[in-house]
Amino acid sequence: MNIALTGGIGSGKSCVAGILGNALMVSVVSADAICRNLLQPGAQAWEAVRLKWQERFLCADGAINRPLLREAVFKDATLRQTLEGILHPLVRSEVRMCMLTSEKAGEGLVSEVPLLFEVGWQADFDCTIAVYAPQAICLQRITRRDAVDIEHAREILAAQMDPDLKAAKADFVINNSGLWVQTAQQVYRIARLLKHPAEC
Repeated sequence: MNIALTGGIGSGKSCVAGILGNALMVSVVSADAICRNLLQPGAQAWEAVRLKWQERFLCADGAINRPLLREAVFKDATLRQTLEGILHPLVRSEVRMCMLTSEKAGEGLVSEVPLLFEVGWQADFDCTIAVYAPQAICLQRITRRDAVDIEHAREILAAQMDPDLKAAKADFVINNSGLWVQTAQQVYRIARLLKHPAEC
């Protein structure tokens, strides 16, 4: 089974993806990690960024200046759309290759895709799971984890789909606003349902 796990920034989706993969005994692939690899010097997306914007987003050593690019993405909608037009097809192709590899091995896969519903990839998967946390909690987590001020954290959240809407679109929802043990219990309950639907 190919499972997509999504959620807004600060929702805790990466932690949930890890425990879900363990519970199901399947591999986990991250769209964000794929993105980072594609933007490494010499990789496909890096070449496309350099071709489009020359040296604007490159450090002296040729690496992408991620803070500078991230800031530009939030301030310039046209630039964001152009970058997404470069990255999204490449990321989708990589995720599909991972899914195909797992299928050939007779195994399932959990794909962590933050923008799953925004980009409309949900039909690629057998099941979708949204990790939910209220905006106030996400703001706390973002400011603490990423060392950004509250206003910048709000801008980041505002650029993403409303968490309630993500939850409404998903097949399953994991509420990660309480204690971690409560989140884990939800994850294992869903894993049991996915592995043994007749028993649940």
